[in-house]
Amino acid sequence: MELVITVDRSDDGLFVRAKGEVDLGTVAQLDSALDAACHEVSPPMAVVADLSGVTFLASSGLSALVRAHERCTAAGTPLRVLVGNRAVLRGFEVTGLDKVLDLRESE
Repeated sequence: MELVITVDRSDDGLFVRAKGEVDLGTVAQLDSALDAACHEVSPPMAVVADLSGVTFLASSGLSALVRAHERCTAAGTPLRVLVGNRAVLRGFEVTGLDKVLDLRESE
């Protein structure tokens, strides 16, 4: 399956929206979009990784989010992660990343 990335700006943040599967074949797209967003936004705006359209998140995707968290933190920009499905959320819980990242369930 493919991964579609879109970027939208709002008053409180830059939303990097992913739809599809994040795995070894598609993670570079997510990593690149998050990297660009971390460099484009300045505080108090946040980068929001909206994964509500993601149906599968491999460990490579979790690693990309950790890298984005480190880049955004270094730039003083908050990173928020929106998760819309229980299977994706489980990966964060199993690895303990739900305690490290600003993780929120989408509505």
